[in-house]
Amino acid sequence: MSFRRALPAAILFLGLAAGVSFRTPQVSAQSTAPVQHHHIIFALTSGEEADWNLTMGNIRNLLKGVPDAEVEVVSYGPGIMMIAKASPVAADIHSLQELHVKFMACENSMRGRKLTVADLVDGAIPVPSGIVEVVTKEEQGWTYIKAGR
Repeated sequence: MSFRRALPAAILFLGLAAGVSFRTPQVSAQSTAPVQHHHIIFALTSGEEADWNLTMGNIRNLLKGVPDAEVEVVSYGPGIMMIAKASPVAADIHSLQELHVKFMACENSMRGRKLTVADLVDGAIPVPSGIVEVVTKEEQGWTYIKAGR
């Protein structure tokens, strides 16, 4: 027998002699898979009410499937008007806030439209820059969803 053919057999023999297992480890029926934590950020830039309603519906559907998901909606550009007190989806926002959905308001967009925190739905959280909030969350492993159409 040549050295090349004998080497794999010798390695196997030495491994077995040393008590090394070459089989795939079995998972017991009692073990559980690691818990997946979901962090989702919606970026809303649209000023269209239809897009706001679509976003609210998508969030409700998401929470039906993944009820423990951490969800944030960042509104900037024309989308900042979605979280204004006079918004036609303000009641929907409040019901989602009760499910721990956070609504973030871009301060740059607020300044551009001369809005203050008092002009926003209760509980809206100002952030210095909507786009920076999205980028930061993505870098932290959050899932990005473009809100609207």
